[in-house]
Amino acid sequence: MIHELRKLAFGLGLLGLLVFSARAEEKTASPAEALFQQAFYLEVHQHDPAAAAAVYEKVVADTSASAKLRGEADSRLAGLREDLATTNFARLMPADAMAYAEIVQPGEHIGRILKLMGLSEPPGAAGDKQTKEPAIALGDGLSIPADFTVSPALVTELSKIRGVAVGLTALDDRGRPSGLAVIHPGDCDLVRGLIETGVQVLEPGEPIGKFKTYRIPDLGWVALTARLVLVSDARETIAAAVGRLQNPEGDSLASRPEFKRVQAEAQGSLLFAFVDGPQLVKRFGSQLKGQEAAMIRGLMDLDHFESLVLSLTTTDAGIRLQTQMNLTPGHHNMVYALIRTAPITRRSLAQVPRGSAGVVVIGLNPAGPPTVVADGAAKNQPNISAMDIGREFFSNIEELAAFALPPADPTASSVSLPEIGIAIAVKDPEKSEALWNQILSLATLFGARTEQPRTTVEIEGQTAQLYRFAGIPPLAVARAKDRVLLIGTQGAVGASLRAGIKNESILQDEQFAPLVARLTPDTSKAVLVGVGRAVDIAAAMSRGRDAQELKAASALAREMKVSVMTDEAPNQLTIRADITGLPSFRAIAAFISSQQQGARQRRSAANK
Repeated sequence: MIHELRKLAFGLGLLGLLVFSARAEEKTASPAEALFQQAFYLEVHQHDPAAAAAVYEKVVADTSASAKLRGEADSRLAGLREDLATTNFARLMPADAMAYAEIVQPGEHIGRILKLMGLSEPPGAAGDKQTKEPAIALGDGLSIPADFTVSPALVTELSKIRGVAVGLTALDDRGRPSGLAVIHPGDCDLVRGLIETGVQVLEPGEPIGKFKTYRIPDLGWVALTARLVLVSDARETIAAAVGRLQNPEGDSLASRPEFKRVQAEAQGSLLFAFVDGPQLVKRFGSQLKGQEAAMIRGLMDLDHFESLVLSLTTTDAGIRLQTQMNLTPGHHNMVYALIRTAPITRRSLAQVPRGSAGVVVIGLNPAGPPTVVADGAAKNQPNISAMDIGREFFSNIEELAAFALPPADPTASSVSLPEIGIAIAVKDPEKSEALWNQILSLATLFGARTEQPRTTVEIEGQTAQLYRFAGIPPLAVARAKDRVLLIGTQGAVGASLRAGIKNESILQDEQFAPLVARLTPDTSKAVLVGVGRAVDIAAAMSRGRDAQELKAASALAREMKVSVMTDEAPNQLTIRADITGLPSFRAIAAFISSQQQGARQRRSAANK
């Protein structure tokens, strides 16, 4: 009993000694040390570089702090200042850069794509919820499991990389670029370590400030700052970048108003590229001479070319690529004037049937009220002249939407053709109907062999004209509500009429609703495709093994959608491309496995 009491007393004494020591140490910690600990906490645990830098500045300015502590605070402060300055890499670029490109936070975007494809889950997380698929054999004893995932550790490490940026200022006669490249390894010690190790084989140069420089043979210079790697063909360019690094608010590419605007629109992109129009013309315009120069300047109006911008990004739904050409007000760019058309009103889309595999929409002329028929004119038999063909395309047609539907019976054993139609929104439907009927009638007289003459039929309660040509399905012409003319196969026209009557168009299609929602008031042309449905059409048009493989692929791409749109504002042309509904890796693995199994079965049957 006495022995146990002695052990208890010894333990209590030891605990008291530890507490006393900790309190003594706490009491002896200087104010500068306490500030350093606060700054370190803000930097490492709170991830607040601005607040941490402000506290480190106090430590550096404290003359009572030890030289070692002030040196450590100064080193960390320099790194934080560079991190803050490079939240926008363009702050380091020359103001007169004619081209600029950056890749920012690649790990974040890679992680998003992996998540969309079901590759970011920890191994075995899906476990019992998934049907166990056989592993995909790669040969030599290697295989990929159906529940394959990318290690979260790899995604985390990639996310540490901040990015890389390049600014181009000139090209010499041999095509060699001049400018500046900036690499920010971030907190990825592997990349930083490889760079810091590799530069030691280069010839050392005179430091720029307190930063080491190295000479790259036949290329230029490289400098290592607290956090960055600067590369340029000229030492002076690196020195200027170091100056901008120490004064991020100074004159730079990022300070130019036209650059600020386009960069803000592409905020959060993986890839962003910018071409400065005036700088480009200034450097290369003199190379355009004679008649060629006059033609290009007359057509393109280079003096009003402001910029060209490209951005690539990922979203929670997929991948987006956008290209934008900006022109200054008052431009006379004839090329853009020729391709620019009126915005899409969606009136034609109301007649595109739900379930369509794809649609191409083109706005042609500004929307307007219905054409008023003069008193006494024959509404049902309007007079048609050759000039009406031009008026149709340059005045009467507001927009048209061409669409494709899978065959009515995709399971048929024979080759099936898709149902194809065009919904044309017009101002004067009577004249349009008469004109297109006349055009198709003339086609029977000029080389298009017909099996039967034109006949009048009824489709969904609507009178239509049916034309039969050799080698293609019959074509029908009918009029729908809201001044829309329909031309296409009989099945497509019937589906389109039903879509208008029952309000079941592509506008109510769940798969196409996200694509249609991306149309803007300036969108003039658009291509919308449901990849799975398009593959169904390809499978129906194929035979044998190709048809079987395509049918299997359609399940793989069932939710995948592609859209390409042009927004045509007076001074800006924007082309947007989106891919959404990416297939999961497990679906891809299952597809590859089924194809391999089919190949094995065919080889086995052949050997027999």
